[in-house]
Amino acid sequence: MVKLTIVPKKLSVCICVCLLAACATPPQPSKPSQQTQAPSVFEPEAPTQTARTVEDFLAELAQLSNPAQQLNLLLTEIELRQDAHAWQTSAVLLSEVERFNQTLSASQHRRYTFAQARWLAHQQQFRDAMQRLTPLLQQPSLETLQLARDLSWQLGERQQAAQFELDRLAQQADTDSQTSWAYLKHAPEPTALRAQGELARPWLALLQAAHQQVTRADPSALQGWQLRYPNHPGQAVVSQMREKIEQYAPHHALVLLPLSGQYAEQGQAVLDGMVLALEATPEFTITIRDSAQFDFSQLAEVLQAEQADMLIGPLLKDNLEQVATTAVQNVQWMALNAIDELGAIPDLWYALAPETEITQIARRFADKGYQQPLVLAADSNRGKQAVETFAEAFYQLQPEGKVEQGFYRTPDDMKAIVQEKLGVTDSEARIWQVKIAAGKIIVDAEARSRADIDAIFLPGSIEQTRLLKPFIDVTISPFMQALPVYATSASHIRGDALSENDLDNVRFTELPWLLPNHPQHQRLQALLRQRQHWSTGLARLAAFGHDAVNLVRHYEVLTALPGYQLAGLTGTLTGAPDNMQRQLDWAQYDGHNVVPEVDSLE
Repeated sequence: MVKLTIVPKKLSVCICVCLLAACATPPQPSKPSQQTQAPSVFEPEAPTQTARTVEDFLAELAQLSNPAQQLNLLLTEIELRQDAHAWQTSAVLLSEVERFNQTLSASQHRRYTFAQARWLAHQQQFRDAMQRLTPLLQQPSLETLQLARDLSWQLGERQQAAQFELDRLAQQADTDSQTSWAYLKHAPEPTALRAQGELARPWLALLQAAHQQVTRADPSALQGWQLRYPNHPGQAVVSQMREKIEQYAPHHALVLLPLSGQYAEQGQAVLDGMVLALEATPEFTITIRDSAQFDFSQLAEVLQAEQADMLIGPLLKDNLEQVATTAVQNVQWMALNAIDELGAIPDLWYALAPETEITQIARRFADKGYQQPLVLAADSNRGKQAVETFAEAFYQLQPEGKVEQGFYRTPDDMKAIVQEKLGVTDSEARIWQVKIAAGKIIVDAEARSRADIDAIFLPGSIEQTRLLKPFIDVTISPFMQALPVYATSASHIRGDALSENDLDNVRFTELPWLLPNHPQHQRLQALLRQRQHWSTGLARLAAFGHDAVNLVRHYEVLTALPGYQLAGLTGTLTGAPDNMQRQLDWAQYDGHNVVPEVDSLE
């Protein structure tokens, strides 16, 4: 049984999920052959293997009188330096090429552009590197395709990385099967991919067959692929994948939830969601025990007596630690909370976390090209953590951007913080100085807000968002376009219609189940009528319980095929269990109503 080592966030009663960072490490398959592998752009600086110094080389270069010869020698030296991971010295030589910029031939320009893209990639400026590389993809080489593939991976664009790998395979005579599959298996939409050539087309057919089999559209799709392509290098991965996908799934689970005491309401909400999921999986059954009154020293005996092949829970961190000290053998374990340093590591853990939403919003800002967002948060540990999480995720994708930060202590100083951060305070001060200098001359002027801020993020509660949004609206200069304002699901409370006009046009991330257009929204309404005392937080925990059961049932599938998309009530779930990603839906306020986000408003 594979054990997953995860370093999670520290939270109390779990409400957090593991999210793959946009700048994650690329897949680590076996090393491709030297013939097909372009030099890595992600290696650290290393001493050059060339004996001569940069000064010696430039002196040699100066002895050549023909500019074309100088350029070719200079570009060759840059390539050698980059291949040796001597990145700083290659940067010096790249600056020398600028002297010849007007005389570059088409082939020289391609070499120069590719070297620039490699340098930017090494500097972790992945988006800028991709922009520099894009013109070369009109007539791509193996090297440009490999770099484009790895840049797409670093940007978190798994679908695009898989497409570049297929394009690379179309130019190959052979391939390392583990390398190719390491990229292809993460593609979420194989039917949208294209492939050409005798090597690439079967790879795409394999990926599509894998998805057909796990979705039960064709239970024998992988076997059929093996019969059609008996000599293809992909045969090396199919047997392993079939063994995982067709592996015996758990049939009975022992579930530990707090059903009495302080957290009984939360435990019951999770259980309600599990029961909802079990209606669609009659072959899977559970036995529920109250973790608040459970003797964890007897856990192994209870698992054996119940003939359980799966343990789900507990929900509380203190209980997790008690399970970790108990020898649980021959049973898969799914923890329902983020794990810190446990004595034993669960096979899988799942949780909900605000960090997931904040990171998704940062990615949205980067995708839309925002360069200078403003984050307004409470001057508290939670508020500072939210700003830090946003900035870290944003800078990974927009290293040249700038995150403006504003912190407020009380509702009374919100207006001043908004005016200060949007530049109105400085503008009013300048107007006052002009009026003083003008003396009796009448000066008619209006304070102007800053034009460099291009979006605003409010990670606080709905009460804080309600107070901040009107200040933002009146502070933006009337002759300027309104700034897009984003928030998390903390600014969405079911059934609360008071002053929601104050939130007009605020966009936010939310669990799909809690939005009116979700297919099971009516089922949510029926459940809410039964649980009239529920808050939105408890409805989220019910969705969490539902998806926990689905993750257990799809554990082996997600391990073998990380690109498989599991449509959960908490979001779209993809990725291997140790790198689970959760994509929430987007919505916005339209007066008193919540509607799907209207992108055209920006």
